Order: sequence, then C-alpha cells, then structure tokens
Amino acid sequence: MAVKQFTQTRPEFTNFSSLPAGMDFIDMAEYNERLVSALMETDNDMERLALFKKLTASFEKLRSIYQEPVPDNRIMQLTTGDVTTLRNTPFITEPETLTDYCQALTQVLMSGSVNGETQRELLCLLFELVNFQVDDLKAPRYIETYGGLVQVR
Repeated sequence: MAVKQFTQTRPEFTNFSSLPAGMDFIDMAEYNERLVSALMETDNDMERLALFKKLTASFEKLRSIYQEPVPDNRIMQLTTGDVTTLRNTPFITEPETLTDYCQALTQVLMSGSVNGETQRELLCLLFELVNFQVDDLKAPRYIETYGGLVQVR
C-alpha cells in the first residue's frame, strides 16, 4: 500500500521501467534533479531503491543524448550577446564526465555498501553535482556576433 501511495503522489515515477520520451539533454538533467530531490525526501527503502534504479537508467539515457545535436529550440536559450554572461566556473569537466561521476555515486549508494552519515553525505554530494550539472547545461554556450553564432564551450 505504501508503494501505491508513493506512485499516486509522484506521478512521474509511476512507470519505473521506462523513461519519458522525447527529452533533450536539459529536460533529462532536470528530470534527474527531480529524482534526486525525491531521494532526499524519502526514508522508505523501497522508494529509495526504485528511485536509484530510475536515476541509473536516466543517467545512461542522458549520456547517450550528449551525442545528439543541440535541438534548434535550445540554441536560442543557450545563446547570449553579452560575453559577461558566459559561465566561468572553477570546476571544469565535460558533461559526460560529470554524468559518469553522478552515475558512480548512484551505484555506490544503491549498493548499500555505505550507511549512516556517509550515505547521507554522498547523497548530498549527488544532489549538489546534479544541481550543478543542470545549471551548467543551461548556461550559455553560444555568443551572437556580427558574423553569426559562435560556440564558446
């Protein structure tokens, strides 16, 4: 009965065997953000395991989406005319690598090999990395110049 209540209150998690279709890399990263947020909110072991499995599949899907071209509808969102709005961050890594880090943390947490405070800290780290990833993926990567769009990252 608890699982039924869980799926009724969180409709995006009702079908654990498939991921939402038609999502681009930003949609998928935001979806991961919602999954990790749900993980942070639950203490139910069955719910956590289901969310970890969903998150694992979602990271795999996100990794494959990186190979696709940036959708036309996202190019304007990721374009700036002001060079000062470009993201400058001390933590520089490729999106694929960051996804791999998140996937590795998810696997460790799902395995149950750590518990207590360490598990909580790793879950907080996963939360921070996923949120950073969303922000990074949504940051401008094109600049509009007189000669047209130039990819800067």
